[in-house]
Amino acid sequence: MDFSLSQDQQMLVDLCEKIAQGFEDSYWQKIDEEYGFPREFWSTLVEQGILGITIPEEYGGSGLGMVEMCLAAEALSSNGGDCGGMFVGGPVFGGCLINGAGTPEQKAKYLPGIVKGELWAGAFTEPNSGSNITTIRTEARKEGGHYLVKGQKMYISNIKVASHIGIMCRTSPYDPARRTDGVSLLVGDLPGPGIEARPLKKMGSHFMDTNAVFFDDFKVPQENLVGEEGKGWKALYAVLNPERLAIAASCIGTGNYLIRKAVQYASERSIWGKPLATHQGLQFPLAEARIQLECARLKVYEAAWLYDQGRECGVQATSAKYAAAHASLYAADRAIQTLGGAGYISESGVERHYRNLRLNRIAPVTDEMTLNYIAQHDLGLPRSY
Repeated sequence: MDFSLSQDQQMLVDLCEKIAQGFEDSYWQKIDEEYGFPREFWSTLVEQGILGITIPEEYGGSGLGMVEMCLAAEALSSNGGDCGGMFVGGPVFGGCLINGAGTPEQKAKYLPGIVKGELWAGAFTEPNSGSNITTIRTEARKEGGHYLVKGQKMYISNIKVASHIGIMCRTSPYDPARRTDGVSLLVGDLPGPGIEARPLKKMGSHFMDTNAVFFDDFKVPQENLVGEEGKGWKALYAVLNPERLAIAASCIGTGNYLIRKAVQYASERSIWGKPLATHQGLQFPLAEARIQLECARLKVYEAAWLYDQGRECGVQATSAKYAAAHASLYAADRAIQTLGGAGYISESGVERHYRNLRLNRIAPVTDEMTLNYIAQHDLGLPRSY
């Protein structure tokens, strides 16, 4: 078992670290305060070819694997860059979906644009369906060479900046006996008539807009159906594990970044005549946070390796996301505690990450649904929902 990186992988890590180091806390703080999209950061990722890591070379990408995507996400986040959600917005929702489930024509149409920085939104969740996508009510009917989409989606990010949107919808009525049948996945182009986004104010991740989205006969060409009609679940599988792994890798990087911030502060701040770092009451929680992050990190790369081998990795990817979300949030909490009052102040560059990381225990899959999945698919227990 070899844990060393290849020369090319190490060069990728070094490049991503260098990119992230070019954007200081003040940059991200301004983005957070203004609810803006980090266009300069995103443009740099485009210029350096980071967004095309897993896209085949024939479409302008690097043709690398999920391990390399995770290495990039971790390296960018380990230097303060908020990139987890953005990786999902481009290389995952767009790249992994189309590369994994799209037709040759769809690949030629969409993949080069993702390499060049086109963002995607994913319209999957609805107000009354939550994690149970089989009960969605958004419908699509055929008319004149198009699907006309009608319905509502909730908690949909990147609408303001996205060029395309993946939509899970019903193309035939719900059948309790075959719950996943009748759900199709369509790709719509943005902006366009028939779609309205209403922004939602939220706790963190201000660099991504999040919205309630309403479709009113939103037109999608029939050739933009991804996979088979009524079998959209199969197309969605191309996204689920990569999404969880990109988020998990970003969590690991952010958690380690926050530990470094805490260690630096504790080493420089003195009280009662000696540095804070000499007190075990601060040392032990930071050491515990590091252990949790490193254990989660191993699970991330095990799952990514399995994915690249074409092997089943659902349990590993889901476990990795759960472990990384918990470990990074604990690291953020301990970083704030180490900095004390300074950690609670925005200028510290710590509290922002705490707010952002809290999302990852809810999305892209909740803790509770994760435990349901592991209990059923790893432990062999009866389905509980």
